[in-house]
Amino acid sequence: MWAIVPLKIFDDAKKRLADVLTPTERRLLMLAMARDVLSALSQVKNLSGILIVSRTPEADALAQTFGTERFAESPSANLPQALTQAAGYLGAHLAATGVMIVPADIPLLDVSEIDEVLQGHDQVTVIPDAAHVGTNCLICSPVDAIPFIFNGRSFKPHVDAAFARNITPRIIPGRSFALDIDTREDLSRLLRRAEVTQTGTNLVKSGIASRLQDLDNSRPASVKSGAAGVPPNTDKGSTD
Repeated sequence: MWAIVPLKIFDDAKKRLADVLTPTERRLLMLAMARDVLSALSQVKNLSGILIVSRTPEADALAQTFGTERFAESPSANLPQALTQAAGYLGAHLAATGVMIVPADIPLLDVSEIDEVLQGHDQVTVIPDAAHVGTNCLICSPVDAIPFIFNGRSFKPHVDAAFARNITPRIIPGRSFALDIDTREDLSRLLRRAEVTQTGTNLVKSGIASRLQDLDNSRPASVKSGAAGVPPNTDKGSTD
Protein backbone atom coordinates (compact mmCIF):
# COMPACT_ATOMS: atom_id res chain seq x y z
CA MET A 1 0.00 0.00 0.00
CA TRP A 2 1.34 3.40 -1.04
CA ALA A 3 0.14 6.78 0.17
CA ILE A 4 -0.40 9.53 -2.41
CA VAL A 5 -0.30 13.15 -1.25
CA PRO A 6 -1.23 15.72 -3.91
CA LEU A 7 0.17 19.23 -3.50
CA LYS A 8 -0.98 22.28 -5.40
CA ILE A 9 1.57 24.89 -6.46
CA PHE A 10 1.95 26.89 -3.27
CA ASP A 11 1.51 30.26 -4.97
CA ASP A 12 -2.03 29.21 -5.91
CA ALA A 13 -2.96 27.50 -2.64
CA LYS A 14 -5.55 28.54 -0.10
CA LYS A 15 -6.87 31.60 -1.91
CA ARG A 16 -10.00 31.49 0.24
CA LEU A 17 -7.79 32.65 3.10
CA ALA A 18 -6.59 35.73 1.21
CA ASP A 19 -8.76 37.99 3.37
CA VAL A 20 -6.82 37.04 6.53
CA LEU A 21 -3.43 35.76 5.33
CA THR A 22 -0.79 37.29 3.07
CA PRO A 23 0.55 35.25 0.13
CA THR A 24 3.70 34.45 2.14
CA GLU A 25 1.62 33.35 5.13
CA ARG A 26 -0.49 31.10 2.91
CA ARG A 27 2.65 29.49 1.48
CA LEU A 28 4.04 28.88 4.98
CA LEU A 29 0.69 27.50 6.13
CA MET A 30 0.56 25.09 3.20
CA LEU A 31 4.12 23.98 3.87
CA ALA A 32 3.43 23.41 7.57
CA MET A 33 0.28 21.37 6.82
CA ALA A 34 2.10 19.27 4.24
CA ARG A 35 4.86 18.58 6.75
CA ASP A 36 2.28 17.50 9.36
CA VAL A 37 0.64 15.11 6.91
CA LEU A 38 3.92 13.67 5.64
CA SER A 39 5.25 13.35 9.18
CA ALA A 40 2.23 11.27 10.20
CA LEU A 41 2.29 9.08 7.08
CA SER A 42 6.03 8.45 7.38
CA GLN A 43 5.43 6.81 10.77
CA VAL A 44 2.84 4.33 9.49
CA LYS A 45 4.28 0.81 9.41
CA ASN A 46 1.72 -0.58 6.95
CA LEU A 47 2.70 1.78 4.13
CA SER A 48 5.29 0.75 1.55
CA GLY A 49 6.01 4.38 0.70
CA ILE A 50 4.68 7.86 0.07
CA LEU A 51 4.35 9.56 -3.30
CA ILE A 52 4.05 13.35 -3.45
CA VAL A 53 2.15 14.36 -6.58
CA SER A 54 3.09 17.91 -7.46
CA ARG A 55 4.89 20.27 -9.78
CA THR A 56 5.52 22.84 -7.04
CA PRO A 57 9.22 23.57 -6.39
CA GLU A 58 8.79 22.86 -2.67
CA ALA A 59 7.89 19.23 -3.42
CA ASP A 60 11.50 18.23 -4.03
CA ALA A 61 12.62 19.54 -0.63
CA LEU A 62 9.71 17.83 1.10
CA ALA A 63 10.46 14.54 -0.66
CA GLN A 64 14.09 14.74 0.40
CA THR A 65 13.23 15.61 4.01
CA PHE A 66 10.78 12.75 4.43
CA GLY A 67 12.48 10.23 2.16
CA THR A 68 9.53 10.00 -0.17
CA GLU A 69 9.08 9.76 -3.93
CA ARG A 70 7.84 12.64 -6.06
CA PHE A 71 5.73 12.39 -9.20
CA ALA A 72 5.25 15.34 -11.54
CA GLU A 73 1.90 15.01 -13.28
CA SER A 74 1.21 16.30 -16.78
CA PRO A 75 0.97 20.13 -16.77
CA SER A 76 -2.58 20.03 -18.14
CA ALA A 77 -3.85 17.38 -15.70
CA ASN A 78 -6.59 18.20 -13.23
CA LEU A 79 -6.60 16.58 -9.79
CA PRO A 80 -8.38 13.30 -10.72
CA GLN A 81 -6.18 12.92 -13.80
CA ALA A 82 -3.01 13.61 -11.78
CA LEU A 83 -4.01 11.02 -9.20
CA THR A 84 -4.83 8.47 -11.91
CA GLN A 85 -1.42 9.04 -13.49
CA ALA A 86 0.30 8.68 -10.11
CA ALA A 87 -1.59 5.50 -9.19
CA GLY A 88 -0.78 4.01 -12.59
CA TYR A 89 2.90 4.84 -12.08
CA LEU A 90 2.92 3.15 -8.67
CA GLY A 91 1.23 0.04 -10.00
CA ALA A 92 3.42 -0.27 -13.09
CA HIS A 93 6.81 0.69 -11.69
CA LEU A 94 6.71 0.05 -7.93
CA ALA A 95 4.37 -2.96 -7.78
CA ALA A 96 1.86 -1.12 -5.60
CA THR A 97 -1.17 -3.27 -4.78
CA GLY A 98 -3.17 -0.34 -3.43
CA VAL A 99 -3.13 3.42 -2.89
CA MET A 100 -4.23 5.65 -0.04
CA ILE A 101 -4.97 9.18 -1.23
CA VAL A 102 -4.63 11.80 1.50
CA PRO A 103 -4.89 15.58 0.95
CA ALA A 104 -2.10 17.76 2.28
CA ASP A 105 -4.31 20.08 4.33
CA ILE A 106 -5.44 17.83 7.21
CA PRO A 107 -2.80 18.69 9.83
CA LEU A 108 -4.36 16.75 12.72
CA LEU A 109 -3.77 13.39 11.02
CA ASP A 110 -3.08 10.72 13.65
CA VAL A 111 -0.70 7.79 13.10
CA SER A 112 -2.68 5.30 15.19
CA GLU A 113 -5.88 6.11 13.31
CA ILE A 114 -4.16 5.65 9.95
CA ASP A 115 -2.94 2.22 11.11
CA GLU A 116 -6.44 1.33 12.25
CA VAL A 117 -7.96 2.40 8.93
CA LEU A 118 -5.43 0.39 6.92
CA GLN A 119 -5.86 -2.74 9.02
CA GLY A 120 -9.59 -2.81 8.29
CA HIS A 121 -9.27 -2.00 4.58
CA ASP A 122 -10.36 -4.47 1.90
CA GLN A 123 -11.09 -3.08 -1.58
CA VAL A 124 -12.39 0.47 -1.26
CA THR A 125 -12.39 2.59 1.89
CA VAL A 126 -13.88 6.09 1.86
CA ILE A 127 -13.45 8.59 4.70
CA PRO A 128 -15.69 11.64 4.24
CA ASP A 129 -15.26 15.13 5.57
CA ALA A 130 -17.25 16.24 8.62
CA ALA A 131 -20.20 17.21 6.42
CA HIS A 132 -20.13 13.95 4.41
CA VAL A 133 -19.75 15.96 1.22
CA GLY A 134 -16.09 15.65 0.24
CA THR A 135 -13.57 12.83 0.51
CA ASN A 136 -10.74 13.29 2.99
CA CYS A 137 -9.21 9.87 2.37
CA LEU A 138 -9.71 7.25 -0.33
CA ILE A 139 -8.07 3.82 -0.27
CA CYS A 140 -8.23 1.53 -3.30
CA SER A 141 -6.98 -2.02 -3.84
CA PRO A 142 -6.01 -2.51 -6.60
CA VAL A 143 -4.83 0.99 -7.49
CA ASP A 144 -7.54 1.35 -10.15
CA ALA A 145 -10.39 -0.21 -8.17
CA ILE A 146 -12.58 2.83 -8.88
CA PRO A 147 -12.13 6.09 -10.80
CA PHE A 148 -10.92 9.08 -8.80
CA ILE A 149 -13.31 12.02 -8.70
CA PHE A 150 -12.21 14.64 -6.12
CA ASN A 151 -14.30 17.57 -7.32
CA GLY A 152 -15.19 19.12 -3.97
CA ARG A 153 -18.31 16.98 -3.52
CA SER A 154 -16.86 13.55 -4.15
CA PHE A 155 -17.93 11.45 -1.15
CA LYS A 156 -21.18 10.12 -2.63
CA PRO A 157 -19.75 9.81 -6.17
CA HIS A 158 -16.85 7.72 -4.82
CA VAL A 159 -19.30 5.49 -2.96
CA ASP A 160 -21.48 5.17 -6.06
CA ALA A 161 -18.42 4.38 -8.19
CA ALA A 162 -17.60 1.46 -5.90
CA PHE A 163 -21.10 0.02 -6.07
CA ALA A 164 -21.03 0.44 -9.85
CA ARG A 165 -18.11 -1.99 -9.90
CA ASN A 166 -19.86 -4.43 -7.54
CA ILE A 167 -17.68 -3.37 -4.60
CA THR A 168 -19.23 -2.61 -1.24
CA PRO A 169 -17.17 0.31 0.06
CA ARG A 170 -16.07 0.58 3.66
CA ILE A 171 -17.28 3.96 4.89
CA ILE A 172 -15.90 5.17 8.20
CA PRO A 173 -15.77 8.50 10.00
CA GLY A 174 -12.26 9.82 10.33
CA ARG A 175 -11.59 11.61 13.60
CA SER A 176 -8.22 13.07 12.67
CA PHE A 177 -9.15 13.18 8.98
CA ALA A 178 -12.16 15.43 9.50
CA LEU A 179 -10.61 18.90 9.68
CA ASP A 180 -9.15 20.29 6.48
CA ILE A 181 -8.09 23.91 6.36
CA ASP A 182 -9.70 26.24 3.83
CA THR A 183 -11.34 29.07 5.76
CA ARG A 184 -10.74 31.35 8.71
CA GLU A 185 -13.20 29.27 10.71
CA ASP A 186 -11.15 26.16 9.94
CA LEU A 187 -8.04 27.88 11.30
CA SER A 188 -9.92 28.81 14.47
CA ARG A 189 -11.08 25.21 14.88
CA LEU A 190 -7.50 24.02 14.53
CA LEU A 191 -6.27 26.43 17.17
CA ARG A 192 -8.93 25.18 19.61
CA ARG A 193 -7.57 21.63 19.37
CA ALA A 194 -5.04 20.46 21.92
CA GLU A 195 -2.86 18.47 19.54
CA VAL A 196 0.60 19.82 18.88
CA THR A 197 1.20 20.30 15.16
CA GLN A 198 3.69 22.18 13.03
CA THR A 199 0.72 24.02 11.58
CA GLY A 200 -0.49 25.16 14.98
CA THR A 201 3.02 26.16 16.00
CA ASN A 202 3.39 28.18 12.81
CA LEU A 203 0.11 29.98 13.45
CA VAL A 204 1.12 30.90 16.99
CA LYS A 205 4.72 31.92 16.35
CA SER A 206 3.82 33.97 13.28
CA GLY A 207 1.25 35.98 15.20
CA ILE A 208 -1.57 34.71 12.99
CA ALA A 209 -3.27 33.01 15.93
CA SER A 210 -3.54 36.21 17.96
CA ARG A 211 -4.67 38.11 14.86
CA LEU A 212 -7.43 35.58 14.26
CA GLN A 213 -8.46 35.81 17.89
CA ASP A 214 -8.74 39.57 17.61
CA LEU A 215 -10.84 39.20 14.46
CA ASP A 216 -13.11 36.65 16.13
CA ASN A 217 -13.56 38.88 19.18
CA SER A 218 -14.54 41.81 16.99
CA ARG A 219 -17.25 39.90 15.12
CA PRO A 220 -20.92 40.21 16.13
CA ALA A 221 -22.23 37.30 18.18
CA SER A 222 -24.72 36.37 15.45
CA VAL A 223 -21.91 36.05 12.90
CA LYS A 224 -19.82 33.95 15.26
CA SER A 225 -22.65 31.51 15.92
CA GLY A 226 -23.41 31.22 12.24
CA ALA A 227 -19.79 30.61 11.32
CA ALA A 228 -19.51 27.81 13.83
CA GLY A 229 -21.89 25.73 11.74
CA VAL A 230 -19.94 26.09 8.53
CA PRO A 231 -18.59 22.63 7.58
CA PRO A 232 -15.00 22.19 6.47
CA ASN A 233 -14.34 22.01 2.73
CA THR A 234 -12.37 19.16 1.21
CA ASP A 235 -10.91 17.73 -1.97
CA LYS A 236 -8.30 20.50 -1.92
CA GLY A 237 -5.18 18.43 -2.35
CA SER A 238 -4.23 20.09 -5.63
CA THR A 239 -7.05 22.58 -6.00
CA ASP A 240 -8.47 25.43 -3.98
